[in-house]
Amino acid sequence: MAMTFDQLAAYLDQLEGTRSRNELVRILSELYGAAALEELEPVTYLIQGRLAPFFVPVEIGLGERLLVTAVAMAYERPKEEVAASARSLGDLGLAAQAVAHEVTGDAPAVVEVHRQLSEIAAQSGTGSQTSKLERFSRLMSDLGPAAAKHLVRITMGKMRLGIGDPTVLDALSIAQQGDRSLRPVLEGAYNRTSDLGLIARTLRAAGVEALDELKVTVGKPLRAQLAERLPNPEAVIKKLGLVGVQPKYDGLRVQIHRHDGEVSIFSRNLETMTDMFPELVEAARRLPVENVILDGEAIAYDPASEEYVPFQETTSRRRKEGIAEAAAAAPLRAFVFDIMFRDGTDLTPLPYEQRFQVVDRLLAGGDTLVPAPLTKTDSVEVLTRELLDYISQGLEGVVVKRLDSPYQAGARNFNWVKLKRHTSGELSDTIDVVLLGYYRGKGKRAEFGAGALLAGVYDSDRDEFVSISKLGTGLSDEGWREIHQRANPLEVAEKPARVNSVLVPDTWLRPEVVVEVLADEITPSPRHTAGRSGDQPGFALRFPRIVSVRSLDKRPEDATSVREIREMYQQQRQRQVRG
Repeated sequence: MAMTFDQLAAYLDQLEGTRSRNELVRILSELYGAAALEELEPVTYLIQGRLAPFFVPVEIGLGERLLVTAVAMAYERPKEEVAASARSLGDLGLAAQAVAHEVTGDAPAVVEVHRQLSEIAAQSGTGSQTSKLERFSRLMSDLGPAAAKHLVRITMGKMRLGIGDPTVLDALSIAQQGDRSLRPVLEGAYNRTSDLGLIARTLRAAGVEALDELKVTVGKPLRAQLAERLPNPEAVIKKLGLVGVQPKYDGLRVQIHRHDGEVSIFSRNLETMTDMFPELVEAARRLPVENVILDGEAIAYDPASEEYVPFQETTSRRRKEGIAEAAAAAPLRAFVFDIMFRDGTDLTPLPYEQRFQVVDRLLAGGDTLVPAPLTKTDSVEVLTRELLDYISQGLEGVVVKRLDSPYQAGARNFNWVKLKRHTSGELSDTIDVVLLGYYRGKGKRAEFGAGALLAGVYDSDRDEFVSISKLGTGLSDEGWREIHQRANPLEVAEKPARVNSVLVPDTWLRPEVVVEVLADEITPSPRHTAGRSGDQPGFALRFPRIVSVRSLDKRPEDATSVREIREMYQQQRQRQVRG
């Protein structure tokens, strides 16, 4: 018997009502166990507040004002009443639940709701807005109160379930195997495909062995390989030996796919950015290949000064209007440092040195897609010289790579190591943190809406965000206004399910905004939950200051992890002992 959307909503209510990750996994595994094969993909996307994988740019196209109208139409209530209820409750979903009626007939199936939402999203052109409103309100009128609440939240992209990718992977493993033992295989398939719905369906339909058949595919982004940290060139050469050294650009990570003449460009967090970078698209179309996947870093270039522009100016290209003018004023150049696929062949198993040789030959003579410079060395002196040289050019530092390593999608290991320079002259690294809440400002800060920010890092083992610091310095007045502008739509009345903090800010935020911070050191702290276990205190940042806002190119799960913080703390202690 088909699962109805009301039945799905009952599971979503259970998920929303728990703060325990183990309980989240249990409930979600029950949901997957109850779903039929054809329901697995719709269920997976809907619980993420989506209609398709992250890399598919599908939007239902109904903003909050139109949704207020749709709720009012569905339940024959005045728009003003619905809007006032949403303001009072702080959640249009709750307002819809409050006015919805119980279903008397057969509730629509999950598959049918997903199909209708997809059709609504596909509508465009003259009269489409009216048609979207009418179809959506008719769909909503067939749903019970809880289902109406979740339908509105899905449409707004504001689910409150506390579910991250690791939680979904664990639940799929338990639903199929009865335990978490399939997690590594599932994660490997996810790293190659970036599609949890496809993985859920494949696992159910064909078993674990079929996951290995989910190969790297042009048009579907791989999850990016990431770099580990080591404290200095000596540690790098001691651990890795002969390495390739490349500059670390302060730009946007781009994954460029070309297939049968069509080009797609994806961000590090799997979003489609094709329309924003026309010069990269045109350059990729001119490549002498049938299909290819390239990995690189895009950075805006000022032809007049012959200099690369700061990160914030590069990210200004992420807009919907004025793209041609921006491209003319500061054209993008993509420094390509890897290739994962070419003309039907998966290149990820090849050693890095061989993959880069393919990049070098393919992009020879280009001026928009260019190979990142590569220096091979096993010398501490040469690595130090390269690091200082790139820093002097205004770049962040270097990325050092094992020449014999494969491309491991989604992995963060010592095949790649980054070295950056601290403003005080020490080799160190910045830390990406997620904003968890803010404290009201006093005096001048009050006009910005926030006096200090509560920040956390990502605990990948527990799939939660844990506090590590308060932030109060490093931003200009305009920067504080920007932070508040971004945070304002993320305000919630209660601590989010995926947040673990004993500190309580004046206002909680859904953990979505990522900022880059620099701190003097990492210290033990009984007040913060990052790394805290039993009697062991957590970690805190000493004298942190904000460097930049990174939400444009990083998902919150891409923030610095607790494991990385622990490793940085150990490296710091080793330096202090030697000093």
